Amino acid sequence: MSPQLLALSMTKTTKHIIDILIVADVSLLAFLIEGYAITQEWVTIGEEARGASAVIIAALVAVGLVFARGGSFADLGFKRPKRWSKLFIQVFIILIIFLAAQTLVPLLVSLFLTLPPPDWSRYDSINGNLSAAIVLALLLPLVAALPEEIIYRGFLMGRLSDIFARSFAGSSMTVLISAFAFAAVHFTWGIGGVVFGFIMGVIWGTAYILCGRNLWVVIFAHSGGHILFVIYLYLGLAK
Repeated sequence: MSPQLLALSMTKTTKHIIDILIVADVSLLAFLIEGYAITQEWVTIGEEARGASAVIIAALVAVGLVFARGGSFADLGFKRPKRWSKLFIQVFIILIIFLAAQTLVPLLVSLFLTLPPPDWSRYDSINGNLSAAIVLALLLPLVAALPEEIIYRGFLMGRLSDIFARSFAGSSMTVLISAFAFAAVHFTWGIGGVVFGFIMGVIWGTAYILCGRNLWVVIFAHSGGHILFVIYLYLGLAK
């Protein structure tokens, strides 16, 4: 590689790293401010909604950075599917894999490690509460699935793919790093919840790449996963 191309590549990589750090710092700062505001009783929100503001703000910053770099919504994966019917078939298959993985992976891990179950106590108010379950099922796709997919798949995986290249090895690194980041922000679910988040991150990230980096696929799949989760919470099965 010529010195000019190397310099250009390093400059692009540096910009991507800076953008990632900006979004991470904004998310952390928003989360801390939200927590302080709740502690001071400036705002009152349910435990199940904690952290939503940080995710939404970070997603808006991620979109802003992409546009500031000359990008567009297409660079985040917002592409019109050639056939919506195919997209929903892909979503259905992804959800089946998701459900299977959430059942089988913990069983395999338990052969080597003893992990506590995810801590779902913040969602106790949903158990048997139909109105709360409906509200949460309607809100999660908007305040969780959509912004999270923008951040961790569209934005983060887009930047990481440029850094590691779009080879098999590079894509594998991209999926794993984004999954680790996605798992880390679910620390309020405990160790078991972090493992749960990592499995989700691997599935959504792999699906994103295999489905042509179309963000709509993982947004709908992620939303479907959330709705199933709310049903489990309502029925008292998610313990």
